[in-house]
Amino acid sequence: MSNALIPVITTRGLAAVFNGQNTGVNAEITHIALGDHGRTPSKNEVGLVSEKMRIPIADGERIDEHQIHVTGLADGDKEFWVREIGFILADGTMLAVWSDTDPLAYKSAEVPLLLAFDLALEALPADSVIIKSTGANLSLAAWGEQLAAVAAANVDNMARHVQLLFRVNDIEKG
Repeated sequence: MSNALIPVITTRGLAAVFNGQNTGVNAEITHIALGDHGRTPSKNEVGLVSEKMRIPIADGERIDEHQIHVTGLADGDKEFWVREIGFILADGTMLAVWSDTDPLAYKSAEVPLLLAFDLALEALPADSVIIKSTGANLSLAAWGEQLAAVAAANVDNMARHVQLLFRVNDIEKG
C-alpha cells in the first residue's frame, strides 16, 4: 500500500532537526513505530499511545525538498489494526506522528506487512530530514511484478487443467 501521509511534526522532533547553534542539521529517520490507538495526534506527543512494533526503514528516497518515500516490512507474530504511526529519528525522538480512528492496515501474524509511505514534511526546513535505511530495497513495484508472474503461472496451470478435463470428458463420451 502507498498512502500520502501528512503527519503532525512533534515539538521534540522539530527541536531535533536543529543543532545547538540553531543552524540546522539533517535529522535521520531510522524506524517506523506502529500502534493500534486511533486518535487526533498532537505536536506534544513523545511516543505512540499503544506501540505494538518498531521496524527499521528498509529503503527510502527523497521525492522533493519536503517529501520523502520510505518503506518497511512489519513481520512477526503480532496481530493488530494499524491506527497510529510514528516516524523515529536515530536518537529515538519521534519526529512525526500520524493517527486516525479508521485503520490504515492490518498486521497479521501469518503474513508480513509491506508498508510504503510518501511522507510530506512541509512544516520542516527544506532537505532537513534524511533517511537511514537497512538497504533492503523493498519495492512495491517489484513485489507487484512478482505477484503478477505468480498469478499468470496460476492462470496457465488452471487453463491446462480445464483442457485436460475436456479431453477426459471427450474420451469418456467415446
